[in-house]
Amino acid sequence: MAHCNTILSQLAAFFPRHDFEKLATQYHQGQKFRSFNRWSQFMAMMIAQLTGRKSL
Repeated sequence: MAHCNTILSQLAAFFPRHDFEKLATQYHQGQKFRSFNRWSQFMAMMIAQLTGRKSL
């Protein structure tokens, strides 16, 4: 069975998760996240941006 990456996974590869988390903890200010972690929120915002959503 052939393996193929989705477009979303190819786009996410441009943002290494380790580097993303390091920058997020360095520059994070404000309240703690309630249900989403930083990476999940970033991915949700990226999907929303790519699909042209008005809000989450």
